Amino acid sequence: MANKTFTIVPAPISTYLALSGIFLIMLIPFIVLAFSCVHHIKHFSRIVFVELFFMVLIFAYFGYSSRNTKFVITDEGLKIQGALYGRTIAKNSLVMRDVRILNLFEDERHRPKIRTNGVGLPGYLEGWFRLKNKEKALLFLTDREQIVYIPTKDSYSILLSVTNPELFLQKVNKL
Repeated sequence: MANKTFTIVPAPISTYLALSGIFLIMLIPFIVLAFSCVHHIKHFSRIVFVELFFMVLIFAYFGYSSRNTKFVITDEGLKIQGALYGRTIAKNSLVMRDVRILNLFEDERHRPKIRTNGVGLPGYLEGWFRLKNKEKALLFLTDREQIVYIPTKDSYSILLSVTNPELFLQKVNKL
């Protein structure tokens, strides 16, 4: 089978507004620290500017990955690319009989409940979460209506907001 690439459903504009708002709120202490230290300790002010630079990179990366994450189905399994928590999941780790499309507005058991390690913004969830049914899950979500749910033999599931969930499901089932 040839590799088939799917993209994440682009995050809504509210995600970028929230990301910008959080960035601006976090920016205020950096600016105050930097300007209060410029005349006193030049070395410290450089450190603040370097930290600020890395903060800008991290926020830009979250914005980028919320629109550009790719899910590639290969003969070997599923590759998740362009995201901080991306990885390759081997074909023999996927529990194919239980792969399905969910609507998280209707299926309360599979809703994310607790973020254990990841990004949780309005309209964009990426990383490790606990679901309401206590299951551990790796999420790449921008849309809650058409989610591809993929359980694994490694005691976690994967939830994806993929642009063509029906076609994605067909391709995964052909693995």
